[in-house]
Amino acid sequence: YQLVPLLMALRLSPVRLLIADDVGVGKTIEAGLIIRELLEAKEARRVAVLVPPHLLEQWTLELSEKFALEATPISPATLGSLERRVPPGRSVYAHFPVQVVSIDLVKGPRHRTLFLQEAPDLVVVDEAHGAVGGPRQEGQQRYELVRALAEDRERHLLLLTATPHSGIPEAFARLLGLLDPEFARWDLAGLGEEERARLALHFVQRTRKDVLATWEGTSLFPERRVLHRTYHLSDPYRALYEATYRYATGLVRSGEALEAPRRRMR
Repeated sequence: YQLVPLLMALRLSPVRLLIADDVGVGKTIEAGLIIRELLEAKEARRVAVLVPPHLLEQWTLELSEKFALEATPISPATLGSLERRVPPGRSVYAHFPVQVVSIDLVKGPRHRTLFLQEAPDLVVVDEAHGAVGGPRQEGQQRYELVRALAEDRERHLLLLTATPHSGIPEAFARLLGLLDPEFARWDLAGLGEEERARLALHFVQRTRKDVLATWEGTSLFPERRVLHRTYHLSDPYRALYEATYRYATGLVRSGEALEAPRRRMR
């Protein structure tokens, strides 16, 4: 079933695909299959995977172990050492053929212009829902970055998210608009058959139940079993727990007089 997004991608030129499969269905593997195919077929020369910072290591490892792609992680922590490996006058973003890039590094004005100038012909955006924001956040930096990348109509673009629709219609429209600007102007509640068929070429979404109901075979996913066990805290561990609990409850109580949003944050 993870070949379905790849088969969809092979029908598109350029590839513009929103993969919204459920958590655990395997969006990383599905995207990796497409990346590998486009590179092997010389349909893409370089690739950048834009990820939240906490996913840098996971993506780098997945591409290496499952697809034999030696990706270069680019973040504030690695940028200095990478720049020393690049020939004079050449950008980090232009030098490494397979990159896993912290989106928070390249969204700001300091790096965005250079990254856009050197952006590869295949871009993957993980956690893509985080790049479209709420109804009053059209100017947010992540969205501006991805929208600028999407404006090159020859660029391959994969958007990955397990939560494509946050309940904010404007945000979902912006997400679809990254695939094709026309999609953002559609009334999704009133689409005709022709429009639905056109959108379906670019959008795949399956839950675990969908996969289990549709695909033959058993044990597609690990079975989750919950067992309860009791244990005793050691004296040092109990002291740590109680100190942490006192700190946390004190922090919450200290915000009781604040306005509601700041109180919730506290």
